Amino acid sequence: MPSGLTGSDTFHLLSRVLDLRHAAHERTAENIAHQDTPGFKARHLEFQDALRQAAQGGDPLRPVATRPGHIGQGAGENSFQAVVGTEQVIRHGAKTDGNTVSPEEEMSRLAENTLMYDTASQILANKYRNLRGIIHEGR
Repeated sequence: MPSGLTGSDTFHLLSRVLDLRHAAHERTAENIAHQDTPGFKARHLEFQDALRQAAQGGDPLRPVATRPGHIGQGAGENSFQAVVGTEQVIRHGAKTDGNTVSPEEEMSRLAENTLMYDTASQILANKYRNLRGIIHEGR
């Protein structure tokens, strides 16, 4: 639970939004990198689901076992990749090689995600600026 000067739920949630937007950016970049890989299935972070989970105190960026024996005892921090949010396999527009990545769609997602990240970042920066002003007025 958040505490301290920046302990409001707003600060915490905006911080999680930035984390999730970063994860979505990485997933989209991965899709773009594999646009020519035969059989690759595009996957996306389901942002609303992940944010809802974060708002309820969950950690959508936490590594999760997706099948039995996936993560063994004592697995190192870098020995597995986190399953981020809910993955959605895009089936429309599949190429003849089974690859489902649409570069145009991915670039659109990247642009939208960048805009949303920048917006959340500016809101958080303004909140910190306001907090700094309150602290300085108290002197």
